[in-house]
Amino acid sequence: MGPIAHSLAFLLALGLSPAVALAWLMRPGLRRHFGERFGRLPAELDRALSGDPAPLYVHAASVGEAKAAIRLIEGLEALGHPVVATTSTVGGRDVLRCDRPHGDSHLFPLDHPWAIERLLRRVRPAISVLIETELWPNWIAGCARHDVPVVVASGRLSDRSFPRYRRVRRLLRPTLSRVEAVGARTELDAERFIELGVPESRVAVTGDLKLDPPPDQPALSIDLIRALADCPVVVGGSTHEGEEGALLEAMEVAEKAGHVFVLALAPRHVARCSEVVSLAKDRRRRVVRRSELEGRRLVPGEVLVLDTIGELPALYATASIAFVGGTLAPIGGHNLVEPVHAGCPVLFGPRVENVRKIVEILELGDAGRKVQNPAGLAAEIVAAFDDLEACRVRGEIGREALEAHRGSVEATRQLIEEVRARRAGSAD
Repeated sequence: MGPIAHSLAFLLALGLSPAVALAWLMRPGLRRHFGERFGRLPAELDRALSGDPAPLYVHAASVGEAKAAIRLIEGLEALGHPVVATTSTVGGRDVLRCDRPHGDSHLFPLDHPWAIERLLRRVRPAISVLIETELWPNWIAGCARHDVPVVVASGRLSDRSFPRYRRVRRLLRPTLSRVEAVGARTELDAERFIELGVPESRVAVTGDLKLDPPPDQPALSIDLIRALADCPVVVGGSTHEGEEGALLEAMEVAEKAGHVFVLALAPRHVARCSEVVSLAKDRRRRVVRRSELEGRRLVPGEVLVLDTIGELPALYATASIAFVGGTLAPIGGHNLVEPVHAGCPVLFGPRVENVRKIVEILELGDAGRKVQNPAGLAAEIVAAFDDLEACRVRGEIGREALEAHRGSVEATRQLIEEVRARRAGSAD
């Protein structure tokens, strides 16, 4: 960094210092991760980074992106590439650490030149892989200074974010011009990246990492199998405020129609579990936290709150039907692939901007159905229990349809390998 850049970074840090100090005081949880946010990594990492080849750096935003990145990371590691992975959220980091306990998984630093410089000097990555839309300007500029090629994997520009990016594309163009390659989810995403300034020759459609079904269905733990053995299950996965209430209302409607089941609620953010427990108790429901199950067998009418990380994909396999959240709430939708891969028919609300492709696939075969409001959600759950065999068939149709879209993990891995080989060839 030159003197002007250092001066600007200093002024920025000075301006942000009151906000940082306030966050430090008001949110004690931030203190545990403060070092990581400023690019400080554990001393043990030096041993992992001391060998050859140089590591690949993979960054994902949160839980959903981390799950999508895991199989890509596993594929890269299988080829002998060490990988350092980061996420923007603690929940995402916990997913990475749960699924790859022996890997290096940390929090992404603040997008400030000093924090970025510290991390890049420490890790010295061969390639930086950014999952979906993690287009951090200082990180990409720092990679350019250190001659680290940047690859965007499963790149997407949503209906909500694209107009904002387009309004500032002149400011964004220097950042995007430094991107070595974009593996876009769809043709539409590819066109949007090109419109924003990525050279067309650097953009390819490699598919959606979230859409690529995993090779195996994860197994449910023995205690959950026993707990849910005696009753039908409806799962509300990755839910947001308002969606748990809609599912609890649907449960009441279904019971009045003669259908009983256990409702398993998995809030998108585990920190909301206490709120969800209180909400269910207010509806006079007996509630059990997953972490406090202790060998209990659940009975119809009870509510299970999933306050653990990593068990939702396996839980879908036990469900008669599932609702995926972020779709009645104005979020844009979360991972619909997990229940479909488990053979579970899915319901979702109208806010599906982030998962449009999988929605098209599911609606075509009637494996997934859109509901417009809580009343529609209740009606679809009642209809599912009116004919559980037809519901099961819809789930199988969805799983078969998903198989036709396998391959994005491999296509993305090949794109990264091409960039690595091209850089290695130009260095010789």
